[in-house]
Amino acid sequence: MNSTFWTNTIWFLLLFITSIFTNILILHKTKKVKFTITFLFSIIGFSFLLEAILVLGLHAYSYYPKLFRDSYLDIIFGNYFSQISVSSTALFLAVYDLSYIWYCIFSLIYFILDILFVKLGIYEHFWYKSIYTIFGFIIFSLIIRKWYKLIKYSNKGLVHYFSLYFSVASVSTFTIFLSQRLLGIQLLQSKLFFTDMNKNNTSSGFVYQFIIINFFIFLYKAKLNRLIKTLALSCLFFAQYLVYKAGYIYIHNGLFFLVTSIDLFGCYFWVALFDKLLSKQTTT
Repeated sequence: MNSTFWTNTIWFLLLFITSIFTNILILHKTKKVKFTITFLFSIIGFSFLLEAILVLGLHAYSYYPKLFRDSYLDIIFGNYFSQISVSSTALFLAVYDLSYIWYCIFSLIYFILDILFVKLGIYEHFWYKSIYTIFGFIIFSLIIRKWYKLIKYSNKGLVHYFSLYFSVASVSTFTIFLSQRLLGIQLLQSKLFFTDMNKNNTSSGFVYQFIIINFFIFLYKAKLNRLIKTLALSCLFFAQYLVYKAGYIYIHNGLFFLVTSIDLFGCYFWVALFDKLLSKQTTT
């Protein structure tokens, strides 16, 4: 076993284990397990967007779980461990409807963890300060509290849309786009935002996801016959082929049809599934 497992990786795994325990408590409390899991994905998707802005856009801090030799993938997975933990805790506070003093208590816990991780050398600040964690966690958790109360009573409108969008974005990122990056069969390389390949891949990924997911949300909810929907999907398939031929997306030779099918049908599947799960919620 690599020596960095005991110096770096183990701490992120312990953080993940506490997240699992937190989610067991959440699912024990709620009567709508599938809805709650879907909403957790929404929170993770939202938090990942915020984290990407801080880590890649504003270069606030960086993670070093030492899971991969590729430093970019290492930061991304360190980000996932962190955001799953924060998202799970925020949902825990909302589901149990805890008093505001608990928001302060958990913010102090994350403040201490922030300092500890920096001391251990598995997490590095650039301009970011540990004290920001206290205020950031409280604000984030209060947003989730309000969001949770709204989505429990609404299966339409902007609240439902944002919940659906971020849930699909979080799951599709991990199950489709990131897995393809790990396998080396697809990479976004538009060079529209950054000169750095990794930052550009992530920022382009957000734009790509925004277009694809919103297209499928519209297509799924639109009252169109199957022929029209099939034609719309075919047009999207062709558009991706043009983007691929223009060099904005790298796909391993001979795998365009397979990779694009996974991208498009995978996203459509998550949109259809999560829309149903979010639409069936009732008060807990």
